[in-house]
Amino acid sequence: MHKIVEQVKQAGIVGAGGAGFPAHIKFDANVEIMLANGAECEPLLSKDKELMLRFPNEVKQGMELASEAVGASRTILGIKAKNSEAIGQFRRIFGDTGFEIFEMGDYYPAGDEYVLVFEATQRLIPYGGYPVDIGCVVSNVETLLNVANAASDIPVTEKFITIAGAVNRPITLKVPIGTSFSDLLRLAEGPSCEGDIALLDGGAMMGTLVTHLSSPVTKTSGGYIVLPVDHTLIRRRSQTIPEIKKIGQSACDQCTYCTEFCPRYLLGYEIEPHKVMRTLGFAGEKEDFWSKFALNCCECNLCSLYACPEDLDPKQACVRSKVNVQLKNLPYTPPDHDLKAHPMQADRKVSIKRLTRKLGLMPYDRPAEYVENGFQPEQVVIPLKQHFGYPAVPLVEVGENVTKGQKIGEIPEGTIGATVHASIDGRVTHIDDGIRIESN
Repeated sequence: MHKIVEQVKQAGIVGAGGAGFPAHIKFDANVEIMLANGAECEPLLSKDKELMLRFPNEVKQGMELASEAVGASRTILGIKAKNSEAIGQFRRIFGDTGFEIFEMGDYYPAGDEYVLVFEATQRLIPYGGYPVDIGCVVSNVETLLNVANAASDIPVTEKFITIAGAVNRPITLKVPIGTSFSDLLRLAEGPSCEGDIALLDGGAMMGTLVTHLSSPVTKTSGGYIVLPVDHTLIRRRSQTIPEIKKIGQSACDQCTYCTEFCPRYLLGYEIEPHKVMRTLGFAGEKEDFWSKFALNCCECNLCSLYACPEDLDPKQACVRSKVNVQLKNLPYTPPDHDLKAHPMQADRKVSIKRLTRKLGLMPYDRPAEYVENGFQPEQVVIPLKQHFGYPAVPLVEVGENVTKGQKIGEIPEGTIGATVHASIDGRVTHIDDGIRIESN
């Protein structure tokens, strides 16, 4: 194992822009292309943009280390062309390294790794595969910044976050992992609306609904959108599965818009949400047959929140169908023809501005610039599972004093996982599926 890969493992680095796959496993590979993902695409969120503006040297160092670890002969930064200031900085610091900059349009979901890999390399990831299958490793720019820190034996204890939406001060900042949402809300100077609020953790499109403000920031958190509880996005996230099924069953007219705008369909994969909607009206063999058209869904939500003229939820139907296939262990054989992008792939991209308007977020479309704040919460709750794989095993006990950066959770032997570290100095006061530390 390359030295930096072991340092990445000890630092507890996971993918900061997605599912939290342990980075030490991803970097233990041999590929042709190292692709840095700076193509942030969730409306209102800007933590990657701000990070690249403020810490380009650290991102570059992380790219160098990751490229060396995987033996890449090409290193590419995927970034939106609109981020011209950051692009200018990277051009200067890349110098004669041979690192490439791939400028992308301002569309959604540019940051999806299947989309990014195709746009930057013109290669298509095989069905059910990963970028490594076609000679690529993709890593978010914040992950790469953490790699640079790991080279100095600095573990992951902090997270870059954007707080946007109905707040008095949209802001991007760095906070200790385990910080509560209520603390974040105070840092954004509170809600700008009257009445009850809810948060979308991860963004308007792929984020999850949060109603408990005690929930903690994790290694995979990217940003939070605060909205009134009566906002359309919150109401739709609050629908129950029976409600979604009943409405879809009665109102879907098979117009195919959900399929025509699907980014994975446009890349050539067998994914047709309008056919998956047929599962809502069937059970048994017919449901099983239509379910297969969901297996390549990336859950970007474009079908439900943008394409569908009836405001139905094809994405949720796809999620339901994927579970159905998994539970029944249904066989799936991909088409035997070569993958080829749809001829309209380049022309059906959905601009962020148009998407923001459709989502009802234009009133909240304000800059969220990075601010150094030095915030130290009174307590943090550090989940033992912030990553793909198994939860970390606690290394500390209640009553024990810990220091920032101390390892408090270890990967279970022989499993996939990630270590966790104390994000503040303090005393351990509770352990369950997370470790609560109260500041000294």
